[in-house]
Amino acid sequence: MKRFLLQVWRLLPVWLQVILSRIIRPSFRVFVAAVMLDQDKRIFLVKQTYQRFHPWGIPGGGLDHGELPENGVIREVLEETGLTVAVEKPLLIKTWAPDKLAIYYLCRIEDGVFHPTDEVSEYGYFSLAALPDIRPTDTGLLHQLYEIIGSYEYELAGSISRSGR
Repeated sequence: MKRFLLQVWRLLPVWLQVILSRIIRPSFRVFVAAVMLDQDKRIFLVKQTYQRFHPWGIPGGGLDHGELPENGVIREVLEETGLTVAVEKPLLIKTWAPDKLAIYYLCRIEDGVFHPTDEVSEYGYFSLAALPDIRPTDTGLLHQLYEIIGSYEYELAGSISRSGR
């Protein structure tokens, strides 16, 4: 049933998806997302089955009532991909509507093997220069996340050299 509903959702125009989202979940929404990089600094993205246009994006989803954000991002990645992740640190908190807030976490894959789900059909690692079909607004977000991660790595390298390691 879930797969059927996701396929129907995919066919709806975006404006109707927005209206129905507000009816289904009218309260303030908090989303969490896992930012994961491979050794070549390429970002892990998933292809969402329910998005007709720009189906690729960062794995994540909405928090359940009373759920801690760190637990929510771990749960979302597991549900969508079958992969177990560890949260390393929060990277960015961002709003994009008066009632929507997203928390982006730097994560690393700890265990598991990717398997397609009702929500995600495939995954890939992509450089900023070779991104798949993502939402136009996500391009700027990915650049912002890379800048934050670069600053974090610079600070980490500086603290290691100052401590004599």
